[in-house]
Amino acid sequence: MRRILIVSFFTLLLSLVCFWIVKLWGRSQVYTEYQHPLLAEKTLPIIFIKPSPENIDAVIKSDQNVYLDVATTLDQKLVLAKRAWNKKEKTIRNQNFADLKGDVIEVSEYKDFLAKKKIIFNLVENAQAGHEIFFYNIQQIGLGKGLNFMVTSPYEALIKALKETQPELVFGSTTPEILKILAMNSMHLIEAATIRADVIIHPLSVRGQTFYVSDLLQDFKRRHKKIIVGPISEAEIEKAASLNPYGLIIQK
Repeated sequence: MRRILIVSFFTLLLSLVCFWIVKLWGRSQVYTEYQHPLLAEKTLPIIFIKPSPENIDAVIKSDQNVYLDVATTLDQKLVLAKRAWNKKEKTIRNQNFADLKGDVIEVSEYKDFLAKKKIIFNLVENAQAGHEIFFYNIQQIGLGKGLNFMVTSPYEALIKALKETQPELVFGSTTPEILKILAMNSMHLIEAATIRADVIIHPLSVRGQTFYVSDLLQDFKRRHKKIIVGPISEAEIEKAASLNPYGLIIQK
């Protein structure tokens, strides 16, 4: 019994030492701020509007910045859905544009309006070679330099592949990255987490709990990571603005 207690004590002691070594190593890392024209805005927060499928046309043609859910078709066109998409339906990525007419619209139709505003493109489907199709279409509408948009997605593989080929773009956080951040913070080891995103994009809460807790906000600041809160409702604007975010995404 005594031997078990001794072994348990030294195991716990070793675990504690390892914990603090990892934590102190994370704190010792030095980060530089990514210098990009899109991230140099002085008038904050930047307001992005996330349109509903029914008012996409009106919002994009306005002078407002936008957050757009985009997908790629089987014949490699970048599109916006003009109606709510049922998860049981055949995905956009597995259909040609001609088969979707009436339900989607090409992003290229708005190229003149998009050139005059700030944009967050959210890639909502994990299409094969989706990163290549996305950037090809972006180049075709004259936004290839990436000066006025950032890109995000629920899918880590898609964003990781795009960053490998176009590292100069501004990237938002993905769902797996958010889950990793939450897991590391729950273990009090957020300092040692690797965060690929240039901008953390997330609503105010996750699973009914506050996402932007003080520990995360302090670590994001230490790493020079900007935060964009959203999508949120208009009722949540005041609370979100109190976090001094770089931007807000408001659902319309």
